[in-house]
Amino acid sequence: MSSFLDSLKAASQSSVVKRNNFLASFDPNGNEIGIFLEGRDDPSLIRVHSEREAKSKGLSIVVRVLGNKKDVIETWKYFETRFPNNPRLCFFVDKDHDDFLGQVEGITTQGSLFVTKHYSIENYLVTKESIKAVLNDIWGIDSPTVIEAACKDFEKFQQAYRPIFLPMMAWWIAARKFNPKATVNKNNLNFSIFRLDANLKPSLNWSPNMNEHLTKKCNVSNPPSNTNINLATQELQSLPTKCWLRGKQEIWCLVAFLNQLEKNARNAEIKTKIRSQINCGNAVEIIAPRIACPQDLLNYLIARLDRIND
Repeated sequence: MSSFLDSLKAASQSSVVKRNNFLASFDPNGNEIGIFLEGRDDPSLIRVHSEREAKSKGLSIVVRVLGNKKDVIETWKYFETRFPNNPRLCFFVDKDHDDFLGQVEGITTQGSLFVTKHYSIENYLVTKESIKAVLNDIWGIDSPTVIEAACKDFEKFQQAYRPIFLPMMAWWIAARKFNPKATVNKNNLNFSIFRLDANLKPSLNWSPNMNEHLTKKCNVSNPPSNTNINLATQELQSLPTKCWLRGKQEIWCLVAFLNQLEKNARNAEIKTKIRSQINCGNAVEIIAPRIACPQDLLNYLIARLDRIND
């Protein structure tokens, strides 16, 4: 077996082992920054921008992906006890729906812990800035007029998919908020239920209806009542879409929009030279490095790293 495979096999470790391995070489007064993340997509955005900011200050970073939010929170608490608010330690988690479910931990940024202001990291990528980057870098389109037209269409599309996903997110929140012991498996839903026509009108293809579809696919034994769904809906209606729309589902919207633009161009016999096909599996890693650092993330990084040079 090659040394690469040996190393790869050994790398499959628990969050505690990863924490202890990091601790063995951590210098609380050094120039290396420890970056602790939840999942595999997070480095595409957070590592890239953390590294850029660190390099601008003569610092380096080391990244540890711990697997989930709970592990990052526990690791954060551990290090806060040993090295209180040391700026060489940075922890990143998604807000998720935890603020709607009455959680008090991991819902806002505090000290060394960064919490997304949106549902998750993916939501930061679903913007007209990303559309510009894809059309310019991936499709090779440099016409400002064409790009601006696509961005305007995308902004209209964003308003159109908000009401489509609102009932679904309200159902998820109600299923857990009013039944704390409930387990809701959100990962069984896939891109195939999302529809987008040539006029960029979105819809969700439920079978036979939303309640039965979600109950079955999410493995929920006691689905929420209509009353509780309505209460959750009322709570979400006054809030920005990205606050409650799950990042995975908003990535669906981005991918579907780009797919439909390509299809419309092809049907109109307009040739496009697309370098990479963007799908739900690679959208984050392709787009994240091409957009500016989100302002809340940038503010966090600057505040942390500036303290090292004080």
